[in-house]
Formats: sequence, C-alpha cells, structure tokens
Amino acid sequence: MWADEVFERFVEKSPFSVLTRATLEHLFHDSFLDHVFHDHAQVQYHRKLAFSAVTSLLTQVVLRCRPSVRAAYRRDGRITATLKSVYEKLRHVEPAVCAALVRQTAERAGQVLDCWPEARRPDPVPGLRLRVLDGNYLAGTEHRLAVLRGEGAAALPGMSVAMRDDRTGLLTRLVCREDAYTNERALIDELVGWAEADDLVVADRNFCFPDFLAGVARKRAYFVVRHHQQVGLTALTELRPAGRSETGEVYEQEVEVGPAGGRLRLRCVVVKLFRPTQDGDTEIRLLSNVPADQADAVTLASVYLRRWTIEHAFQELTDQLRCEVDTLGYPKAALFGFSLAVCAYNLLAVVRGALASARGREKVEQELSTDAVAQEVSQDSPGLGIALPEEFWGRFGRMTGAELAGWLRDVARGIPWDRYRKCKRGPKKEVPKKKGGRQRPHVSTARLLQERQTKSQ
Repeated sequence: MWADEVFERFVEKSPFSVLTRATLEHLFHDSFLDHVFHDHAQVQYHRKLAFSAVTSLLTQVVLRCRPSVRAAYRRDGRITATLKSVYEKLRHVEPAVCAALVRQTAERAGQVLDCWPEARRPDPVPGLRLRVLDGNYLAGTEHRLAVLRGEGAAALPGMSVAMRDDRTGLLTRLVCREDAYTNERALIDELVGWAEADDLVVADRNFCFPDFLAGVARKRAYFVVRHHQQVGLTALTELRPAGRSETGEVYEQEVEVGPAGGRLRLRCVVVKLFRPTQDGDTEIRLLSNVPADQADAVTLASVYLRRWTIEHAFQELTDQLRCEVDTLGYPKAALFGFSLAVCAYNLLAVVRGALASARGREKVEQELSTDAVAQEVSQDSPGLGIALPEEFWGRFGRMTGAELAGWLRDVARGIPWDRYRKCKRGPKKEVPKKKGGRQRPHVSTARLLQERQTKSQ
C-alpha cells in the first residue's frame, strides 16, 4: 500500500519520470534483452554477467541519470561481477546485436503507438509510408586507449545509418560499423533490405548511387533522393516550370541514370532556391520514381524537406540523451551506447505519442519542451528508483501493448501542461558591434549600469 502512495505522488509531481520508467520496463525488461542477445550474438556468451545487467547500467548513462558507467555500477548493487568485467562486456557487444535491439525495440514501441491512430502523422503522399534515411558519425572519444595516446587527431569510434518512420516518429532501423571511414555505399545490402513495398524513402545525396536507387525500385518502393553531382544524368525532356514551394521555384524534367542495359527513367525535380544553402548552392536537384499522377513536383520538393526530422532526431540524441559516451573508446562499446540512445529515443516517442493522444498531435509538436522533459527524467529517475523497488515495476513488463497504451494515456491526461510548455521568445535583436581589445580587456558591470541609469534620467 505504501508503494502505491509513493507512486501516486511521483505521478503528480514528476509524471514524465514515471511514464519513462514504466515504458522502459515494458520495452526493456530483462528477459527480452537476454533473448535478443542469445539470438544475435555470435562471439559473446553469458556467464555470470547477463547482457540485460550491462544494458541497464549503460541505459542510466544514456538517460543522463548517472554520469558514467562506473557511477552506475557503484550505485546498482545487483551486479556481482567486477567493473572490469562490465567494461569487457561492453567492448565486445557486436553490431548485429545493436541492430537487432533497435529493430525489435522499435517493433514493441510500434505496437503501443498503433493504439493511438490519432497520434500518427499523415502521409504527405497518400498511400506511401514516408521513411527518412541518414548517416551519422560518432564524435571523438577521449584518448584513453594506448593506441590513441600519441594521436592528436580526434578518435572516431564508428559510424551508423538510421531510418526514421515519419508516421510514428520511431527510428526503426540502425546499421553500425566500427570503421568511421565507412561510406554509405558499402552498406547497400542492408539499406536496400530495409525498403518495403509502398515505402517512400527520402535521403540526401550520399545515398544517390544507381545501385541503391535500382534496389529500392525493385522492392516496389519509391524514393526522393537529392542528386549527387558524380552521378551522370541524361535529359530526356526539357526543363519545365512546375510551381513554387516554400523554398524556391520548382521545375521538372525526365532523365535517365545508371549504366547501359540497366538505366532508370526518373523524374528530376529542380528547386531554384530563394536563399542559397549553407554550402552556397543556389539550386537542388531531386531524383524520384514516384508517378506524376500520385504526387506533383511541388509535393516531392516539400517531401524532401521532411529530411530535417531525422537530423532533428540526431540532435535530440545529442542534447536530451547521451548518445556519445566519450569515455567509451572501444568502437563496439561506443556503438552500443549509441544504439541504446536510439532505443531511448523510441521510448520517448512512445511518451510523446501518449501526450499526442491526450492533447492533440499538433499541440504536442509545437508546444512540448523536450528540454523540460529530459531534465525531469534525468533528475527524478534516480530518486524514483530508490523510492520504489524493482519488483514494483514488473507489472508494466507484464502488460500488453494495449494495456500500457491505456495507462499511459490516462496519466498523460492529468499532466499540468503549462509546466512543460515551450517558452516563446521574441524576435532576435541585432548584435551590436562590440568594444574591447588590448586597451580595454575588462569592464565594470556596475559602472556601466550606473552610466546607463544616469543617461536615462
């Protein structure tokens, strides 16, 4: 009874820490994690230290509840293995396990989100499921390894490519490589394998190569990919005006790409930008196999702008979660940390879905402060773990997806919205030219305030 009273106080005072912990128990319960490890690990094996135990420690770091694996290990108390064993386990987690963990966690999260159809984002091209591809290179780690001590350059632990489902907001697929110099073209087999019939894949120019485009088309899927200048185009029609988008004037023509005997006939959408890009480009070219009767050129140009959603997801992985643990120098350990951050992002997508079901999707997208949510989770989750025993949370692991969805929505309806609303800021002011230099290295703030007060009188 006392545990239920404590739980209700946390629901009232720190609802997002409760929602996160309950969803974490449902998506990440120990038997599920160990099952994923057993099915996909090829070299590692279980002894005294279970995969689920190591995952629990690193998840605390990813959610910013603990500053390091060492700190999480010291506070856990359940692991009898040594800290060295924990780090050894982390440094040998295989990329295949990371990919399977992300895929299966996303599937479990999707089962919960499917209970809230009103929280889904509508497809920009009716009948086609929008999926966004993008690559990410992990930031440099500390030079703790002996092979790095004499290196002045940044130590890059690896790279990854992720796929985001626009309907649900989930990062549904992830492929990792330990070699940070790996190019997206080397991953063509995995990337094409992700495409399903009636998918609409959106990607930047790094994915513009004929084998990838042809592979997606063979899966009866569609794409909108920015043209890479190294891929030759053969114009079949003249460039003709097609309208205006929010970023520029839109034109269209038919082109062919690819080697002789396997050429693809595609639509080329050219957007002549109102403002140049950061790289100085004044126009962008998009290649697509979407039929003209299904989407016009202006629609395809606006669809490509949805690519920012996955870049925003990577930004949230960095700012709100700790996707790059710089103390994990071994590539496999760093990639495992990143994959857990992707899983945590999907967990928070479930929480946002509960809010969207209770408050409305557009309201949540426009007003919810993810900073406020992340701060509450990182600050209050450790106390929540102390106040309520592990056994208390087992009920959420035993729930079905529909049962958890109903409970999450009930809690979301009672959340005081103003506490988590974004702070609206006014227009940016022009930065004045600053004074200073060697002749004036510092100033007295009190004197400047006094001078301004004197002038205003």
